[in-house]
Amino acid sequence: MRNLLLSSLILSSVSAADAADIYGRVYDTLRGKTYPGAGVRIETTPARETVSDEEAQFWFRDVPPGVYLVHISLPERDLITGRVLVASRRPTTIANLDISKIDPPEEDDEY
Repeated sequence: MRNLLLSSLILSSVSAADAADIYGRVYDTLRGKTYPGAGVRIETTPARETVSDEEAQFWFRDVPPGVYLVHISLPERDLITGRVLVASRRPTTIANLDISKIDPPEEDDEY
């Protein structure tokens, strides 16, 4: 029993040390638009969700290393899904979510 408890404590401390924060922004470079109030959800266990702030920024704290699905919900659009890789031993993972990279360009969009 003592070994099991010690193993659990060691595993907990290792995963906490490897965990990282995810920081990002929801925006569209082609249209010069940001999306404050966008719903952002990552498929961790359990799933976590937040809403981007007035500058369209969001944070998730202490996310274990791995690959996660990210869902963005905006009022005028269908649900957008992507992936984010959280690497171990990196303090912050940047997940800038540029909507223009997902949509096909409109005819009048300039590059």
